[in-house]
Amino acid sequence: MEEVKKNVLIVDDEPHIVNLIKLSLNKEKYDVTGAYSAREALMHMEKAIPDIVVLDLMMPGINGYELCKALRENPKTRDVPVLILSAKSQMNDKLHAIDVGADDYMTKPFDPMELVKRIKLNLNMEQ
Repeated sequence: MEEVKKNVLIVDDEPHIVNLIKLSLNKEKYDVTGAYSAREALMHMEKAIPDIVVLDLMMPGINGYELCKALRENPKTRDVPVLILSAKSQMNDKLHAIDVGADDYMTKPFDPMELVKRIKLNLNMEQ
């Protein structure tokens, strides 16, 4: 029986970050979608709810904190794990992310292997 691929939505306004994450996750057989703004992410989620969201905090328009809070307030997305991936490394940034509903937090620069591992953990796929 073929294993169902997990869907990952990457939300980051930096295309090179989205592409790096896509490369790492495609090797691991994930279906990966990139969104370059919170608005674009919300449009993607109207069509299909991802299994996990990897979310940057600093984006123009709606920031990552606001998007995370909106995901938690929506019954369709409230249970989707949100992993923050941000250059913001101060403790108050991490605590604010937890307050708005983030499940995990990594700082940039990041190791793609660690990101893959954390995604698996958040999806309860780790053996």
